[in-house]
Amino acid sequence: MTRFPELGSNRARAWALVANQGPAVGLIVLIAATWTAFGAINGAFVSSFNLYGIGQLAARDAVLGMAQAALVVMGRMNLALGSVGAICVSLLGYMLVSARISLPLTLLVVAAAGVIASVIMGVVELKTGLSSFIVTLAFLSAYGGGALLVTRGDNFQISTAALDSLGSGTFLSAAICPLVVVALICAVVIWVIYNRTSFGWKSLAIGANERAARASGVNAARVLLGAYALSGLLAALAAVMESSYELSVNANVGSDWLLPSFVAVVLGGVTLTGGDITIAGIALAAVFFDSLQSGLTILNVSSYWLNLAEGLVLLVAVIVDQLRRNRRGRGRRGWRDRPAVVVEVTRV
Repeated sequence: MTRFPELGSNRARAWALVANQGPAVGLIVLIAATWTAFGAINGAFVSSFNLYGIGQLAARDAVLGMAQAALVVMGRMNLALGSVGAICVSLLGYMLVSARISLPLTLLVVAAAGVIASVIMGVVELKTGLSSFIVTLAFLSAYGGGALLVTRGDNFQISTAALDSLGSGTFLSAAICPLVVVALICAVVIWVIYNRTSFGWKSLAIGANERAARASGVNAARVLLGAYALSGLLAALAAVMESSYELSVNANVGSDWLLPSFVAVVLGGVTLTGGDITIAGIALAAVFFDSLQSGLTILNVSSYWLNLAEGLVLLVAVIVDQLRRNRRGRGRRGWRDRPAVVVEVTRV
C-alpha cells in the first residue's frame, strides 16, 4: 500500500504508476546505452543473427526470473531451480528420444514433473519449519545428482518439427525468435495472476507481512505450495525452451540458471524481502543481462572476465535493491510525519 498527498485520485494514481515502473524505465535506458555502445564498437552486435541469439537467451532468462520471483515475492527463494530443470530436460529427452512418446503427452508429463518436484520442496519446508534457503539448497544437490545418476549423463538429440520451429524458427523478422513470443505470453499470464487473482494478492500480502496475512485469514501454507507449483511449472517451461534450440541436451542443463534468475529478479526491481513484483522489470533485466554477455563475447572478452562481469551485475543489483528499500522506508516515515490528509492507493 502506497501513500500519497491529497492531490486528487487521478494524479495520485499517475504518480503510483510512475513510481512502480521506475526500474523498468531505468533498464530501458541501460539497454539502449548498451546496444548503442556495442553497436558502435562492432556492427555485428546489431546484426539479425546476434539479436536473434539475444532473444533466445533473454526469453529463457525472463521465464527463469518469473520462476524465481514466484517465491521471492513471498520472501523465499528457489536455489533448486536449475535442478528441477535438469529433471524436466532428462524426462523430456527420454520420452521423446528413447520412449518415442508423442510431444503433447511428453510436455504434459514434463510440466507435471516440474510442479511435483517443486511442491515436494514446499511440503518439506512446511513440515520441517526450515527456511527455503536450506530446503532448496539441499534439493539442488539431490535433484541434480539424481538426474545425472538416472540418465548417466547421456545426451539426447531432441529433434521434433514443433520444437525446432519454436527454438530455431523466426517470427515476423529474421531477428526475432518465436521463444520471445512465448516469454511475452508468459509475462502477460503472470501479470494477470499477481494483479487480478486472489492467489497473487495473497502471495504479495504474505511477502509484505506474513503474520498480518495469517491474522487476516490467509491460508499461508496453501499459497506457499501454490507458489512452489508455479515456480516448478515455469522451470519446466524454461527447460523446454532451452531444449528447443540446443542441439544436444542432458542433465547438466540448468546448472547455469541460478545467476540469471536472480539477476532478472533483483535488477528488475523485485524486492528480495518480498511483497512486490514487476513483470516488465524482470523481462527487461533479462534482455540487459544477455545483451551485456553477448556484447562482451563479440568483443572476444575472456570467459574469466565474463564471469566477473556477471557477478558484478548481480552485486550491483543487490546494492540497488538495498538502496531502494532504504529510500522507501525513509519515504514512508516522512509521509507519516506530515499532518496532511492522505489518499491510500492500493496496488492491485
